[in-house]
Amino acid sequence: MSEIEYLTLEDIIEAHKKGYKEFGGGAPYHADFNCVARRAFDPQAGFGTHEEYPGLFLKAAVYFHRIITSHCFSDGNKRAAILSTDLFLVLNGYELSASEDELFDFALTVADHETRPPVEDVENWIRNHVKPLDFDELSDYL
Repeated sequence: MSEIEYLTLEDIIEAHKKGYKEFGGGAPYHADFNCVARRAFDPQAGFGTHEEYPGLFLKAAVYFHRIITSHCFSDGNKRAAILSTDLFLVLNGYELSASEDELFDFALTVADHETRPPVEDVENWIRNHVKPLDFDELSDYL
């Protein structure tokens, strides 16, 4: 397997801005950049050769879960999580295959304190809602 390509703080900020542009938002744009920086590095956590979150889909789940639950942005955290997670997967040869409604419903589930699944359940959901990237369609992301 090739080396995993991670998101940067800038990637997550840009994903949030894209979601804000496309779907609007209720509050003026504001981001806690320290919070976003931590979210960018969360999936890389570990010590020495030990990875806290081994595997591509678990790392994607960490992005999805943490961006939603950390509230780094004044608005649009779920959109930022969806777009950031999809970008991470694309950078690593996959894309989300869930419908917009499925993504929105699952993001709401993760955001809700009463229904929030653990990261491992988010990993399983992602694993069941991805497909290998069709490189002929890569121009959609460029």
